[in-house]
Amino acid sequence: MANTVPPQLFEDGYIAAQEVLAGRATAAAVRARLIEQFGLAARTVDGYWQCHIALLKGTKFRHTLQADGWRFNLTKFSEMGPVALMTALETFMEHIVYLKMKTGGNEPGLHRVHEEFVRVIQTAAVFNAAGIELDGQVVEAMAEPADVRSTRLRQASMRPEQQLVLSRVFKRNPYVIAEVLLRAAGICESCRGPAPFTRADGRPYLEVHHLIRLADGGDDTIENAIAVCPNCHRERHFGASYSQPADVVSPEDVGAA
Repeated sequence: MANTVPPQLFEDGYIAAQEVLAGRATAAAVRARLIEQFGLAARTVDGYWQCHIALLKGTKFRHTLQADGWRFNLTKFSEMGPVALMTALETFMEHIVYLKMKTGGNEPGLHRVHEEFVRVIQTAAVFNAAGIELDGQVVEAMAEPADVRSTRLRQASMRPEQQLVLSRVFKRNPYVIAEVLLRAAGICESCRGPAPFTRADGRPYLEVHHLIRLADGGDDTIENAIAVCPNCHRERHFGASYSQPADVVSPEDVGAA
């Protein structure tokens, strides 16, 4: 196939996909046009216009494309932004796994393309300071006059923009979490009150908090952890009685038990 598929099919297949998505052409019409234009089999030309739709919608894709065909389409998604590219890359990786299981090969060419666009994601994404930034913006908004806030609310979009963020979190020991929760037996080890509610499986809901944060070099041990209710957990991170700055979001919050 590497010698029979002209690069022009990448571009024309992409255009055909846009036509189908916009309702300006049917699948049968673009298939017939591409077959006539390139003199290739229906399954081949289908791959080069259907792949864009699969990458866009995150659906399974079972055609075989040249690595450069994938690169062409992923470049289009990179121009749409990191969120769209992330969806496309997840679909692409699922396709690579499918091919490896089907053929028994390693697909090094496709892996290189995937890694190329993972680097694009890493460059385009921002690191996870979103919580800190939002808190600062809330403080600023509260200080503005009521009429300014009202105007901004009227002008704001009701659908928030998506942003891809990269986070580094600690891979915590589940046995430490389990032991601390069992030790607490449903009682907050800070305020000594009962867990505020039970989970769907009947377990009392408490969160495991590290007394010395993992980010500050604390150990992931039962001696350095307590089970607390959500209210006490928030106080440990943001309360005036504790020394940790209020604008620091602890990585262990991500893995609350």
